[in-house]
Amino acid sequence: MKNDTGYFEGRETKKLFYQYWLPDSGEIKAYIVAIHGWGTHSDRMMIPAEYFTDKGYAIYSFDLRGHWRNAGEISGHIDSMDHIQKDIVLFMDLIREVADDKKIFLMGHSFGGLISLIYAINHPGLPSVLVSSPLLGIFLKLSIGKKVIKTVSKTIAKLSPNKILNNNIDQNQLTSDLKILKQHIADKKKIDVISVKSTSEIDKYSKWAMENASSLICPTFIMQAGNDKIVDKNKTKDFFNKVRSEDKMYKEYPGFLHELWNEKGRAQVYQDMFVWLEKHLK
Repeated sequence: MKNDTGYFEGRETKKLFYQYWLPDSGEIKAYIVAIHGWGTHSDRMMIPAEYFTDKGYAIYSFDLRGHWRNAGEISGHIDSMDHIQKDIVLFMDLIREVADDKKIFLMGHSFGGLISLIYAINHPGLPSVLVSSPLLGIFLKLSIGKKVIKTVSKTIAKLSPNKILNNNIDQNQLTSDLKILKQHIADKKKIDVISVKSTSEIDKYSKWAMENASSLICPTFIMQAGNDKIVDKNKTKDFFNKVRSEDKMYKEYPGFLHELWNEKGRAQVYQDMFVWLEKHLK
């Protein structure tokens, strides 16, 4: 596959780093916008890119605000989830310039899954959204705890929104693939912090997503890790049951840890995604 990078103009003319992977053949069936999880970066989409470019799909991804190359002045900080949503809109516009009439799918993992679901709710014409272990609530392993989160959300106006909190995620809970796990642990570009404002936004918009799940009408494929210790899989099931789309699918992978796309048995996950995408090409 071919990999290249660039910058695009996000909301409020913020310059944002992005990268993409293309099939070696040069023939592209469709495009996929891939949104990474909290604390990581677009490089984590290389493994799914290896699979899907081999199947004829182009993968585009960008570092979210507050993360690695788009961290800005404060790592782990986003002013508003609305800013990220607008970033995706502008990123989609960039891809449409090269995609012609080919479809552009959206997929996201964990925090990226939450972002993708919110986008899909607000853009019913999306050809399909595919999410993995979406963050439909605060991280189960967030260092400061759920009680503190509730307090933070209620008193956000009294605190500094830029205040940084520890958010150490146990890498061993992400994947059982030892090779990938070692890479995660050695990754110096991941972040283990989160701002008070970011925490409040995640709490606010995960609740919004749950309350507006019935407005999700585009084709929806939700994948959930069966042995997830990072997000609450019961909330994922609850969200799926509320989705009004007549074209929807939920699949749980027993024994899998949080990062389905990086797990030992990911070949089955990718096969399921491929079948879903091929079904929605026309």
